[in-house]
Amino acid sequence: MWATLDFEASGLSDQSYPIEVGYVLPDGSGQSILINPLTAGDVWQYWDSYAEQRIHQIPRSELEQHGMQVLEVCQHLNRVLGQLDYVFCDSQWDLFWLGRLYHAAHMRPSFILTEVGLWLQQENGIERACFQRALEELGPVRHRAMHDARQIYQAISNLVKIPG
Repeated sequence: MWATLDFEASGLSDQSYPIEVGYVLPDGSGQSILINPLTAGDVWQYWDSYAEQRIHQIPRSELEQHGMQVLEVCQHLNRVLGQLDYVFCDSQWDLFWLGRLYHAAHMRPSFILTEVGLWLQQENGIERACFQRALEELGPVRHRAMHDARQIYQAISNLVKIPG
């Protein structure tokens, strides 16, 4: 059994942090969770206005008002994704933000997040460019976590049959 996961972040720098996580489960259902940066202590300060205005369009104030606590997000992800054989993401950035999220919660994920391009190459001999084409055929990325996780899920499904 497998799922996909995607993050949106405060920007694209080594100071950035996750602001939204979305996933799609084996049955096709999914969820998106906003993350309250104030619950990570005072370390999550970096904010890229360009990313807010041109990419994810999530104001920091919305995260502070409606986001879940970092600890609760990690507990939820562990509960939902911890029993799956594979959890795939689309980029190394997602691995970075997963680490940043769990570090802030003083927890470890109960699942292994795998970059799908690497997995496709190693397990199926499919080049990352083939995955990118399958992804592009599904339309533009919206830069909202669950939507993007759903596109990753569909692109993988169009390329391979994963056991389970």
